[in-house]
Amino acid sequence: MTLLPLFLDLKEKQVLLVGGGSVAQAKLRSLLPTGVTLRAVATRFSADFRLEAEGHPVHLLERPFEAGDLDGTHLVVSATNDPEANARIASQARQRGIWINAVDDPPSCDALFASTLRRGPWTLAISTEGAFAGLSRALRLALEDLIPDDPDLQALVDLRQQARRLPPEVRSRALQKLLADFRTAYFPSPRPSTPELP
Repeated sequence: MTLLPLFLDLKEKQVLLVGGGSVAQAKLRSLLPTGVTLRAVATRFSADFRLEAEGHPVHLLERPFEAGDLDGTHLVVSATNDPEANARIASQARQRGIWINAVDDPPSCDALFASTLRRGPWTLAISTEGAFAGLSRALRLALEDLIPDDPDLQALVDLRQQARRLPPEVRSRALQKLLADFRTAYFPSPRPSTPELP
C-alpha cells in the first residue's frame, strides 16, 4: 500500500498531543508554527516540554488520557513511548473517524509526519512511510546543504505572481525560462565525462 502525501492546513483546527517527554516535544515543535488549537495531555510534562510550550497557546492537561479528550479533535498525535497506549488511543480515535499519528508505531498510524525542509515559500517533505525515520532525516540534512536558504526563492514566487498578468503563451515561455535559470543556478548539470579512447 502506498501512502498519499498531503499538506494539511491545521490553522485553528483542534489537535491533541498525548505525551510530555522529548518525543512529544519534537512533535510540539512541528505543530506550533501551523496555527493549531493545541491541547496536550500527559501524566507528566518535562521541564523542556513546558519551556517549548511557554508563550504559545497550548493547553496543558497533566493527567492520564481520557476518551473525552478526543471531543472536537481533528488530529491526534500519540507520543507516549507505550505501544499499548498508542494502540488504545488509535482505536478510540479511529472509531470517531479522527486521524491518528502514533510516533514510531506505524500500525497505530493513519497519518505520518515527514522530515521537512523549509526554504522561503517552499516546504520539502521526505518520508519512508514509517519504515526508517532516521533515513528521512539524513536525506533532509543532505538537501539542506544542497538548497541554501536564499531570499531569491521568495522572489521567484513573486515573479510568478507578476507573470499571471501576461498573455498565456508569453507567460508560459517566461516561466519556462525562469525555471531553467533556477535549475542552472541551484542544480548545475555535471560535465559529461570524456569517453575513454579504445
